[in-house]
Amino acid sequence: MQVELDFRNVDSQITPGTFVDWPIHRTYATLFVPSTAVATDLQRTFVIRVRQGKADWVDVKTGVTANGKVEVFGDLQSVDIVVANVTDSIRSGAALSTTQPN
Repeated sequence: MQVELDFRNVDSQITPGTFVDWPIHRTYATLFVPSTAVATDLQRTFVIRVRQGKADWVDVKTGVTANGKVEVFGDLQSVDIVVANVTDSIRSGAALSTTQPN
């Protein structure tokens, strides 16, 4: 994301037009999922959580994207299992089985 800001450049190490990595630190824990686990249709952005062997669509808002993962905010916990390659053809309530990645 490009931003423009004014700051004190006391030692003149930054020149106009310089690109700078600006790390983001949250004061709270957030969840990251593979970018392929997030889908958007005409009405919502969601992930599909596996709950009691069934598909459960969970609305999310997305945040930072890095290294093939996207930050998600919604009704999810770190212990939840989400579908890695989501599609809206997996209907809510559909039976799902899970496998652990190698």
